[in-house]
Amino acid sequence: MSDIMRTKEYFLKMIAAILCEQSIPLCPEDVDSSQLCKLASKNAVQGFLYLAIKNGSVTVPASIEASFKQVYMTNLMRDVTQSDERENIRKRFSDESIDFMFLKGSHLKELYPAPEIRYMVDMDVLVHEKDLKKGQEILLSQGFEQVMNNGKDIIFGKKPFLTIELHQMLFVEDYFMHDYFTDTWKRSERVSEHEYKMSINDLYVYVLAHLAEHYLEAGSCFRPMMDLFLMEKKLSKHLDFNYINKQFEALGIEKFALKIRKLYKCMFDGGEYNDDLITMENYIVLGAPVKNADEAARAAFTKKTKGKRLIETIFPSLKHMKLRYSILEKLPILLPFFWIVRIFEFVLSNDKNSKNKFNKISNIDEKSMETMRDIFDKSGF
Repeated sequence: MSDIMRTKEYFLKMIAAILCEQSIPLCPEDVDSSQLCKLASKNAVQGFLYLAIKNGSVTVPASIEASFKQVYMTNLMRDVTQSDERENIRKRFSDESIDFMFLKGSHLKELYPAPEIRYMVDMDVLVHEKDLKKGQEILLSQGFEQVMNNGKDIIFGKKPFLTIELHQMLFVEDYFMHDYFTDTWKRSERVSEHEYKMSINDLYVYVLAHLAEHYLEAGSCFRPMMDLFLMEKKLSKHLDFNYINKQFEALGIEKFALKIRKLYKCMFDGGEYNDDLITMENYIVLGAPVKNADEAARAAFTKKTKGKRLIETIFPSLKHMKLRYSILEKLPILLPFFWIVRIFEFVLSNDKNSKNKFNKISNIDEKSMETMRDIFDKSGF
């Protein structure tokens, strides 16, 4: 067994013990603690490793322990601040008659032994499209700054560590799962006059669908695996898998969902592996085995040629361009002119993200796409 596989094996045993509130096993001597720290950071579970370090199950240099303690304390403070901000949003949105729905982490973190180990990087709030501007004004009046508007949600930040994503939809309009989730409000449950929440069954569906989105973009998938495991472990009497599986069929991800359910039981509850599940686990825990994985994954799933993806990057759709050049809302006929403007801005600016994306697409090779296609095939897509 390779060093990284030994490290992965202990990493999963450590996580499973904490999730199941059992004694954390001692870290074997042949496990590389530096690799373990990297895995914890990569999968955003530094709080779990800090608990293992704190109780003596894992030994690391004092400087590393101090850095993980700092992350843990920051997450603890973030959790408290987010809780206060959530109550503030409840009051302000209700006072302004804005219907709203907190998503994912706001509900799921309570399933964890300590909420701060399942910290939320951002707080997701869904509102109706008609209330988006009013919600935006409220957050700006509360000291938040608008960071980005990607058409699906508007992202706001407030120092030192508050981020809110104000959603008007759960998936972008051209995404294959978008249409299904337009009925989210109809399937939701009323909490108060203006607050709604997903049912436990629909929350499970959404968490797995959101995981699928990240999975297909070579993004972070580990924490949703923990969420789904704890939902089934602690809320099993509320979960109707006949209903849930029908929703996955409607979404077209039923094979993937079945394998994910088997996999989180293997990872955290001693389930039986097969070759496909091992491939999926390595992809989730260790990351994609190719360079420029995010673009290679998108190309592999969409099956678009490199040339078409480059053209779409250079000449985005009108809807995308409206987010950057608001004048196109009134004068869409100017789209070709602003394509040219955008090209000049790209050439002359120091926009590293855009240039990095362009370079990634340019450098994708067929072998990388084939590797990603094989992973997706084994995963049920």
